[in-house]
Amino acid sequence: MIAKNKELAALKALQDVIIRGRTMAYEKADYGKIADLLDTAEYLAALMYDKDNMTNVFRENLVELAKKHQCNLALDEFDRLVSGN
Repeated sequence: MIAKNKELAALKALQDVIIRGRTMAYEKADYGKIADLLDTAEYLAALMYDKDNMTNVFRENLVELAKKHQCNLALDEFDRLVSGN
């Protein structure tokens, strides 16, 4: 699960990851890279309904996506919404 006060931020971040995947497809990025991004997106979704608090793991995966697939918007939005700014 994601901490209750961070659920909206997590949903928005997941949406941003999916949008990045679509952009990569339009840009004709390597299929392996798109698949890797989608694998992580699927994992992020699963973290949202895990019985344990996986908020930190969720963010760690956003950090990795930002590094590997230029998903900085997802990470930035998550952090911005969590901090309330």
